[in-house]
Amino acid sequence: MISSKNIFYHELIGLELKVVDSSNPSLIGLQGTVIDETKKTLRIEVKEKVQDKDLSSNQNDFNLIYNEKLIQKDVSVFQFKVPDGTIVEIDGKILLNRPEDRIKRRYKKI
Repeated sequence: MISSKNIFYHELIGLELKVVDSSNPSLIGLQGTVIDETKKTLRIEVKEKVQDKDLSSNQNDFNLIYNEKLIQKDVSVFQFKVPDGTIVEIDGKILLNRPEDRIKRRYKKI
């Protein structure tokens, strides 16, 4: 089971993610669900509200649109929400391997 102590050794697909710091300012604050992971990137699914203006009435309706965003790991710091509800902050440089290769690596105890 994924926990805050062993998240490095697991696949990240399915976890909730938030970008808390990045060298690309447009990525900061981006949040969604991880849907794919490669050696250097994470692909997340982001929910966005889009306002629909109905001209016949004075009401504004909102539609949810799901977009995919590609984020480089090495320039970002992420917050992951693990299944037990704990939030873990990880520098993307630590994740710069394929998930199957991270199992073999040794990490310092945190």
